Amino acid sequence: MAPGPSQGATIAGLGRGDQPVIQLVGFRLDEEDYAIAITKIQEIILMKPITRLPQVPDFIEGLINLRGSVIPIVNLRKRFGLPAREIDDETRTIVVNVQDKTVGVVVDAVTQVMRINRDQVQPPPLGVLAVSHRYLAGLAKLDDRLLIILDIEKLFEADELAAAAIA
Repeated sequence: MAPGPSQGATIAGLGRGDQPVIQLVGFRLDEEDYAIAITKIQEIILMKPITRLPQVPDFIEGLINLRGSVIPIVNLRKRFGLPAREIDDETRTIVVNVQDKTVGVVVDAVTQVMRINRDQVQPPPLGVLAVSHRYLAGLAKLDDRLLIILDIEKLFEADELAAAAIA
């Protein structure tokens, strides 16, 4: 069964053109494996001092100075409602470019850069909650683990993130 128009468009959005292989950067949150299309990532950095902002959603940690550019920092654990975790040597900030803005995303650990055949990516099942479903570009089965591929553009459509980027 071929994916419907919206499913095909979402999966196609993972890479450029009709290339059979997509490149992803994998990372961990809690015990789950996630990935973002490498084309959306500017760089991966160690944690930097964060300047806190008043009256922003709790998942917006604040702002950092990245070589003269001030960028907002979002904690994905908090964004997804996961329990808090101490920052350690594995914690990283993935700097992504979305909607003409640069945003830092705090993750537990970056795991690897991977190449996956486009036909390994499946659309999220319809049973997934409607809110979280819109942030998923697809799912891929790797060995005995399930890789959750995020649509980072959709994750940063929220008004509160736009407000943080302006701050």
